[in-house]
Formats: sequence, C-alpha cells, structure tokens
Amino acid sequence: MTKDDSGASEGLNVEGLIDTSGRADYELDLTGLDLAHALESIRQMIERQRQRTTTRSVLIRLDPPRAGGGETLFRPIGDHLVAALRKGMITKVRPYADETCSGFILYLPAGQEIPETKENQD
Repeated sequence: MTKDDSGASEGLNVEGLIDTSGRADYELDLTGLDLAHALESIRQMIERQRQRTTTRSVLIRLDPPRAGGGETLFRPIGDHLVAALRKGMITKVRPYADETCSGFILYLPAGQEIPETKENQD
C-alpha cells in the first residue's frame, strides 16, 4: 500500500466498516444522556443478557457530533465496548451511523445455561 499526498492509503477499502443498516434485535437509545448514565445503561443491558438463553443484537444510538460541540460519547463508549469485548461480555461490535445519529451495533452472547439436574429433568 502506498500513501498519496493527503496521507490516505491507496487501496484501503473502508466500505463495510461502518454499519448503516440499523438492523438489530433491540435498540438502546442513549441520546441525551451523559457518560455516567450511558455506561450504567450499557452495564444493565449486559447484566440482563446474562439471564437470556439466546444471542441478540443491539443497536446503541448516541448523539451525533455537532459543529463546535466538543467531544461526543462515541469514543468513551467505544472504549468501554472494546473492553467488554475483550472480557467476552460482547461477541462482536461495529460502529453505526445514519443521518440522525451515530453509535454501535453489538452482539451479546447467550447467558449461562442452567445445568441439567435431576430436579429439572422431571
């Protein structure tokens, strides 16, 4: 790969890196929240998923960047999701963007299955 005068790499295909479909099983709208409340909402969502027996996808909506508006929650939330991915609490995460917001689409693994015991076999 070579770089052109703008510093961009020739042949770098960014198509498909950002999900624009918005297709997910559920949606978590964090627009208008501060970082502490957004992180708590994500923590609760992940905790509830531990009780579920099926994998599900979730679209997390964040406020879009505003001209001159400073930092958005995109980077700190993204860092948090990557940490959760490394711990196995999330199986996949992709950035999301449309005309009205930015965010992430992530996949939560099924929770712990109840082991078969003599009592629940009857």
